[in-house]
Amino acid sequence: MSIIKAAIVDDEVRNIHILRNILENYCKDVTVVGEAQNIHEAAEMIKNNPIDVLFLDIEMPPHNGFQLLEMFPVLNFEVIFITAFQEYALQAIKFAALDYLLKPIKVSEVEDALEKVKKSKKGRLNELASILKDFVKNNDNAFSKIVIPVNDGYNVIDLKDIIYCEAFDSYTKIQLTNNLSHLISKSLKEYEEMLADKGFYRVHKSFLINIHHIVKIIKGLGTAVVMSDQKNIPISSRKKDEFFAQLKGVINL
Repeated sequence: MSIIKAAIVDDEVRNIHILRNILENYCKDVTVVGEAQNIHEAAEMIKNNPIDVLFLDIEMPPHNGFQLLEMFPVLNFEVIFITAFQEYALQAIKFAALDYLLKPIKVSEVEDALEKVKKSKKGRLNELASILKDFVKNNDNAFSKIVIPVNDGYNVIDLKDIIYCEAFDSYTKIQLTNNLSHLISKSLKEYEEMLADKGFYRVHKSFLINIHHIVKIIKGLGTAVVMSDQKNIPISSRKKDEFFAQLKGVINL
């Protein structure tokens, strides 16, 4: 692959130096063509220096990295977000299947993120960035879509169309209403954390279900639920009481 042209945007000079050092000493196929400490400097830099990837800090008071992206109607570069533990940002990034680095930045994580950039289609953020912008403008309860990787790109999926998620080792199968399913290289725990406030519940170590797709509850020694695709999913004994308590807030039992 040809040399990757990178830019770094962070409001702290020390962080820029740390990341530049990692890129220059450990990532031989990357060259840093620009740096900026605020979104206005960054916008001018990007317009004058075509880049392949932008390392973008999220929190840069009084602005944030998402505001920089809004300055570009079309994104023809990849973005790797940099953040401390800002939960709303992390959740938004996970929903949109984007790459991010947590501070303090580790060499191995930078290398992994760049490998994803090499394999991705240039400009894939055009669609994903709009989802992130919607997330920032609304609270997370208004967020109703996720983006998942597929063979030829990314699919945007309405949460209401997900019937359940099933664990397969370190992968997760997402079952949809149209009889399609996708196997994603994320753990079920990641989707549990992502969807916990969206009407999804982990009823079993292997299943995370959309409670709005329950069509029948089977009680007895082997308590289970039947989903809208007729899938019979067991409820673990230790989850049963908590599960029914949660259901009462959504449907009449």
